[in-house]
Amino acid sequence: MPYRASPFFVSARGRLLFFNLLVVAVTLMVCGVAVLGFRHASQLQEQVQQQTLDDMTASMNLARDTASVATAAVRLSQVVGALEYKGEAEQLKATQGALQHALSQLANAPLASLEPQLVAQITRRSHELQQSVTDMLQRGQRRHLERNALLSSLYQNQSYLRHLQDLNALNGRNVPDKRLLEEMDRLMIAAIQTPSPRPTIRQLSDIMGQLPNEASEPAVAFILPDFSAELRKLEPLSRQLEESDLAISWSMFHIKALVALLNSDINRYVFAVAQASEQRTAQSHQEMRSIIIFISVFALLALVITGFAGWYIYRNLGSNLTAISRAMSQLARGEQDVSVPALQRRDELGQLARAFNVFARNTASLEHTSKLLKEKSTQLETTFLAMRDGFALFDNQGCLVVWNPQYPLLLGLTAHALQRGQHYQSLLQQLAPLPAHVQDNLARPLPKTQELRLVDNRTIELRFSPVPGRGMVNVVLDRTERKSLEEALLHSQKMKAVGQLTGGLAHDFNNLLAVIIGSLELEQPGSPRISRALKAAERGALLTQRLLAFSRKQSLHPHAVEMQPLLENLGELLRHSLPATLTLDIEAQHPAWPAWIDVGQLENAIINLVMNARDAMEGQSGTVKVRTWNQRVTRSDGRKQDMVALEVIDHGCGMSQEVKAQVFEPFFTTKQTGSGSGLGLSMVYGFVRQSGGRVEIESAPGQGTTVRLQLPRAAVQAVGHVEALPMQAHDTRDTLVLVLEDEADVRQTLCEQLHELGYLTLEAETGEQALQLLEASQEIGMLISDLMLPGRLSGAEVIAVARQRYPHLPLLLISGQDLRPAQNPALPDVELLRKPFTRGQLAQALRRIAA
Repeated sequence: MPYRASPFFVSARGRLLFFNLLVVAVTLMVCGVAVLGFRHASQLQEQVQQQTLDDMTASMNLARDTASVATAAVRLSQVVGALEYKGEAEQLKATQGALQHALSQLANAPLASLEPQLVAQITRRSHELQQSVTDMLQRGQRRHLERNALLSSLYQNQSYLRHLQDLNALNGRNVPDKRLLEEMDRLMIAAIQTPSPRPTIRQLSDIMGQLPNEASEPAVAFILPDFSAELRKLEPLSRQLEESDLAISWSMFHIKALVALLNSDINRYVFAVAQASEQRTAQSHQEMRSIIIFISVFALLALVITGFAGWYIYRNLGSNLTAISRAMSQLARGEQDVSVPALQRRDELGQLARAFNVFARNTASLEHTSKLLKEKSTQLETTFLAMRDGFALFDNQGCLVVWNPQYPLLLGLTAHALQRGQHYQSLLQQLAPLPAHVQDNLARPLPKTQELRLVDNRTIELRFSPVPGRGMVNVVLDRTERKSLEEALLHSQKMKAVGQLTGGLAHDFNNLLAVIIGSLELEQPGSPRISRALKAAERGALLTQRLLAFSRKQSLHPHAVEMQPLLENLGELLRHSLPATLTLDIEAQHPAWPAWIDVGQLENAIINLVMNARDAMEGQSGTVKVRTWNQRVTRSDGRKQDMVALEVIDHGCGMSQEVKAQVFEPFFTTKQTGSGSGLGLSMVYGFVRQSGGRVEIESAPGQGTTVRLQLPRAAVQAVGHVEALPMQAHDTRDTLVLVLEDEADVRQTLCEQLHELGYLTLEAETGEQALQLLEASQEIGMLISDLMLPGRLSGAEVIAVARQRYPHLPLLLISGQDLRPAQNPALPDVELLRKPFTRGQLAQALRRIAA
């Protein structure tokens, strides 16, 4: 009966585990041997390096200190001054201490035990060197005392000498001889200054015999004996000093000789250190080679064991696995008749082979299911990637699972900013600083639909929808275009409402100004008060004109205008209006298209814009630039239109977004109280819009402002100015004028003005009453009617009826509103006069209708 092993070791897992354990054990042994060997080698190398370093350090320190002793001894032998001698002596003693420390360090070095004789010789000579240095210090101290004694005697003799010279100068005598005293003084000074005064003292002793023994002068006779005695002391003192110098020189040469011998011994010691280091290095290399051989043997053994294990696995397991893998590849290629070996094996390979047979039978049925699933997945993926809206799926914890490419693009994020598992709150916090109510909404388990304004001024809408059991879906919609249209519509409605309000106010105010101006003109024209009141009323009329300009209800007379001549004519006026720190730069395209515009209103608009630029650059230096060019723009309905662009550019303080949003509103101003009416830009806006153009502003705080007017292109070429023909005089006597006006004050003032002009008047309050008077009286020579009347008939309707019934009757229509036929198609083709008007303007209008 065959041997039956344990089931575990029969299996492939057991055999693989056994071989793995064997390989691990061999590897651990190799690693352990390598670690221990390299550790021993490292310790040996450190020991060699430390011993060599100690020996070299001791020898180098001793050589350094020996040289320092020699150098200090030489400097000490050359010192003359007391303070210098004291400093050099202390430094020499410190050097001796360092030399003693270096000797002790050398004695404790590792090589000292191997070279005892050499170390003993170095120690003995170092002690001799120290003894010589000590003797030299003693001799140097004694020499210093001797030199001080000699200097003291020289100074004493010099004092006697100077005393004798003073006595000779005082008595006028020459005893002792003056030249002899001067020569002795020179020799004394030389002896004091030289380190070795022995030769100088000898010369002084030679001439000392020339001094007289006696003197007739008592003071000189008293000093001479002491002077001679002191001079005789110099010779023995200088001889002692010379002997000390010789002794110090001998000590110095002895020290140099000892230093040379010590250096020779130290060089021998260094050579011995080098030899010992080479021997230690060779020994460490030998041990390293032994360790490497030992590790190589263990590594070779590991390779043999690993190779045997691999061969066994390949023969027993690999061939069967290869056969099964080949069968799997055939099955993957669609082959049906596939068989595998090892079906009868009792280990895992047999189980794998039997499982493969079952898998092969199920593959055919799964292939059709996989094909259908792939088609559905492709459709879903294509739809998911092609969505214009951003789409992202979050799990039950609010963590990101999947998203389409549009999702980060609509959020204004890069693709790297999104990571799987990122919470939706932290993801949306990257968009922009969110208001508190938005953060509270996002903190809910299922946030409500929310609109956000991004940093790039795009508006997006976030929609959150629950997915039962899977979390929630976040859909991002781009609402920028819709939001822009809503804001444009809101701004248009706002400006329209403000325009209607200002237009109505201007109409009523014009009626009041008509009464005021007419009444003032009826008073004494030369009165200063009347003149001031008329000027104030005219300014009020200008204010209403600006309000009508904003509400687009002013009377305009457009024609083709060449921009370059217009700007050149205005240039001089504008330059005079600018301070000396600002310059005006006009840049006009030539040739250029003419603009279809009211030239007077355009000039006012340009002046307004340049004055605003001047105020914005107050206190600065720079250039205000006005430029114009041809431009083709695309209107909101997609239509292409040729425009004439006019820009006024400054580099002043600029405007914030909040100021830009209100800059066209009437009476809005950022200037100080009393510095502006707030109607300049609103008048420009209303005038340009009324003319069929557009106004754009580009500005930012600190970056200046650019105001761009886009004016419609004229269909005809501009023509020169045509002089108006002078009006012929008209006889107004006894002409009866029917005045139709509902406002009593305005009607009364108008009648008084007509009386001043020589006309007779007949008054009517309503249209019906005026038609009755026309029918009743054949003497009425003119009809003046207001446009806005109470009752069923308006002024335009009354004029139309009068023209039909009385074709030759002169007609004049007046109103405080816009009287242009283009803005009021119902107006008849008659002479028009806008309130408020002066008596002269009224007279001119009457002459025109009567002509």
